[in-house]
Amino acid sequence: MKVFQLSTSWRKRLPWLGAVASGLLLASAFPPLEWKELAWVGLIPLLFAVRGASPRDALKLGYVAGLAFWLPIVSWLRYVTVFGWLLLAAYCALYVAPFALFCCLWLRQRDPAKWWNNLGFMVVGAAVWVTLEYARSIWFTGFPWNTLAISQFEFVPLIQIASWGGVYAVSALLLVLNLGIGTTLLRYLLAGARPGRTAHPEILLPLLVVALAMSWGMQVIRSPRPPSTPIHIGIVQPNIPQPFKWDASTVDLIFERLHRHTLEVQEEGDLDLIVWPETALPADVRNSEVCYDFVRSLTWGKTPLLVGSTDTAWTDDREPIFFNSSFLFDEKATLRAGYDKQHLVLFGEYLPFENLLPFLTALTPNQASFSAGTNAVVMTMDRPPVALSPLICFEDTLPYLGRRAVLAGARLLINQTNDAWFEQSSASRQHLAHGVFRSVENRVPTVRAANTGISGHIDEFGVIAATLADDTGNTFVEGSLKVWVLTPPEEMALTFYTRRGDLFAWGCVVLACFWGVGQGMRARRERRGT
Repeated sequence: MKVFQLSTSWRKRLPWLGAVASGLLLASAFPPLEWKELAWVGLIPLLFAVRGASPRDALKLGYVAGLAFWLPIVSWLRYVTVFGWLLLAAYCALYVAPFALFCCLWLRQRDPAKWWNNLGFMVVGAAVWVTLEYARSIWFTGFPWNTLAISQFEFVPLIQIASWGGVYAVSALLLVLNLGIGTTLLRYLLAGARPGRTAHPEILLPLLVVALAMSWGMQVIRSPRPPSTPIHIGIVQPNIPQPFKWDASTVDLIFERLHRHTLEVQEEGDLDLIVWPETALPADVRNSEVCYDFVRSLTWGKTPLLVGSTDTAWTDDREPIFFNSSFLFDEKATLRAGYDKQHLVLFGEYLPFENLLPFLTALTPNQASFSAGTNAVVMTMDRPPVALSPLICFEDTLPYLGRRAVLAGARLLINQTNDAWFEQSSASRQHLAHGVFRSVENRVPTVRAANTGISGHIDEFGVIAATLADDTGNTFVEGSLKVWVLTPPEEMALTFYTRRGDLFAWGCVVLACFWGVGQGMRARRERRGT
């Protein structure tokens, strides 16, 4: 009887195909496909690919898996810059390579037929993955986009553990199950184990942890809510194409849409606040008489308005300083509070070493860099007495900014954004998914006002309670939406995550570093022949 065998050339290709498969499986778990179940098994092909590979090849395989993931998942950036898309994907893929190296070394040094080795592999492997996600989120200004946990943003019971360990706790859970299933398969296919009564704690324990996390999450969702303050918020989505935003010939169009949809939502009555998106106005509201008069006409004797606008200040030498800002106007058209965006987008809102390397201006769509704000700002409304804090653009993808705002007293987060840069792509849906986790981590609701994309309301459990869409479900439309939001009281008990921050992530960093030190000592002993 002939036994089917792969040719030598195919045996050499299989690891690379496995790496690509892992990247594509993980990418499919995120918008636009949102096959979230694949995130629980997506790393298994990479695990098989690196087993038996050299450490150098393992790094290459990890990088290929990273490219296969990041190239499609941030492909929306090509609408702004193709070079930037390729550069960002190439950079983010670097963070997958050390994980592949870890898997390679562990499997070379420890027998996967022994379940206790596999349990250690799962725990340390999850710590290594979280460490790499956390590093990507904070290094070089930070890019926390699409950590593995984000794929589960609609799995509401499971993601409640983010109120303890942040988004990274959910990523760790996904890793533990990936490695648990993978090592179980390795025991059968590679270590000679036979099906039967063999114990498999490496898969049973992760399944138990997942079940416990879901059970606890369901209990949290069903538990009685603390006393809350209801607030009725109108959201305006003008749907201005990005080429029109700063075109002098389209100023009237911008004013007309803002005016029409603001009056539209005001006519519904019983409103406490209206929110416009990021940089909704065509000029600086504090320094443009036309823009201020326009805002005044819509707020005097009417509804308070949270306005997204640029802002300008001047140095002692009369040099302008630009900000991406948010301003709260009350019902008397008085400017009550202002907030300057704290975390600017690299090459989108500012250029590093702009004065030394002026040629870098070709990489940004803006003519001048913005300056960053320094603090979260809590804006307090009188009726009802609600404390809110704006997060502008991609600031809601940064866990520390949402936490900082809630620690300062905010009980409602408002994301004002402009996703028109990326046209009708998956960027808006991916962006929305991050806001879900900010609500869960801090147990406060989030309201989103987008120029286009997805405007709506996320409750404190991460449930997407309302979105603006047409009859076909398309969210890339102009219009208005009225949402009813329950905000927790000022004296609410803060979540563990809000109080302690990324303690879980730092625990993973410590564990990963211990493993790395141990590897270094091991390699040193081997070089000495001891």
